[in-house]
Amino acid sequence: MSLTARLADTVDAVRTACDGAQVDRVEALRGLPHEAVLELARAAGELARLAGSLGAVAASELTHRVRTDAGFRKIALGGDVGGRFASELLRELTRLDDDTVRAWESVGDAITPRVSLQGEVLPCRHEAVAEAVLSASIPVAHAAIVARGIDRVRDAADRDTLTGVEHTLVDYAGSLTTRQLGKLVRQLPDRLDPDGAEPREQWLRERSSVTLRQLPNGLTRLTAELHPEAAGFVRAALDAQTAPRRVAFTDTIDTIDTDAENTDDTGDIVTDTRTLAQKRVDALQTMARDFLAHDRGSLAGTAVTMLVTVDLDQLRTGLGTARIAGVDEPIAAPTARRLAADAELIPVVLGGDSEVLDLGRSARLFTEAQRRAMIARDGGCIWPGCQAPPAWCEAAHLVPWLPHGPTDLDNGALLCTGHHHRFDHDGWTHHRENGTPYLIPPPWLDPTRTPRRAGRLPTLAAA
Repeated sequence: MSLTARLADTVDAVRTACDGAQVDRVEALRGLPHEAVLELARAAGELARLAGSLGAVAASELTHRVRTDAGFRKIALGGDVGGRFASELLRELTRLDDDTVRAWESVGDAITPRVSLQGEVLPCRHEAVAEAVLSASIPVAHAAIVARGIDRVRDAADRDTLTGVEHTLVDYAGSLTTRQLGKLVRQLPDRLDPDGAEPREQWLRERSSVTLRQLPNGLTRLTAELHPEAAGFVRAALDAQTAPRRVAFTDTIDTIDTDAENTDDTGDIVTDTRTLAQKRVDALQTMARDFLAHDRGSLAGTAVTMLVTVDLDQLRTGLGTARIAGVDEPIAAPTARRLAADAELIPVVLGGDSEVLDLGRSARLFTEAQRRAMIARDGGCIWPGCQAPPAWCEAAHLVPWLPHGPTDLDNGALLCTGHHHRFDHDGWTHHRENGTPYLIPPPWLDPTRTPRRAGRLPTLAAA
């Protein structure tokens, strides 16, 4: 079905969901049944994807005519193109923000068939992106991220490899947030040119800095720009002190349970009203006084440590990259080899199929080794779009232990407290395909119960 036909059908679905209600104010839909409101939200999402796809197609055609058709330039630009280009015309016509216009232009260029010097029509640069955009299966902003990411590494791999990577990214794009997809695309230089990680890591080290500035109001401003290794230590230390179930106050070196309330010196209940930013300030003060190395407490069931994940072959050869849990930017394999010898770190070594090696076995309750394995595998809360780090998560049984859920890695996952509650009480289910977790929404939320890709961002296969 064409984009225009789908757009017409979706508009009809909106009319049906509104049941005659005229949406001219926020409360106009208050009388609609629950199912109609859910259907309206789904239709709105479909309209947004369709509008983005049509915008990319329109941008492609508009750019083509501005470049090649003098008659069109005369009508659209008054015959004078000096300093005025398709992007400016597009902004004036749509009155949309610059990011949206750039995404339309970028995707429009990526999906436009090319013409050789001999006049032969050639395929577009990004056929997988074109297919996804013309079917409106992914947002145009996601398509732009994929197209730009592939273009940046075009000289690092052959066409077949890039085509495979593009298909993989398009498959993931439908279930990832814009931020998550951007993180995934940033892996491309490492996966296609692993030897480039070490020079880039050195570049980041040279530009890292911590500055202190005394402000006129009496506060001190601390600004830190950290390379990945330093960021790993700092994140691990901050998580140890600010996790919801384990917060250290500046007036004590003890770790105390602060789910919601604490007691003061008089025994009265005192609500902890600090923001996360304020808790981090207190955590930095505590860390500076006591040092993370002296903390032998338990964090979400796991001792306070920093996990460094590296493939076994890369650990042996010193080539390629590794990752610190909670840090997006990879580190070079030689750095991982050096860190693995540190007594305060736990190296998580992966086999050829990225299977976690030697990290425990099943028990009635998840063991510390199993929790570490979940951290290495899940990287944090597996709920789509959730950014909760491992330290804030619980090891959850996906099939409840009572009456028959096993306590093994395949039946366990990291979930933050809020999403753990939703999973248990809202009717979600779970399954894995080739090791990838999918969450299946309850019928009241999605009648089709379409599985939604969950878990940490995938690691793209090396060239």
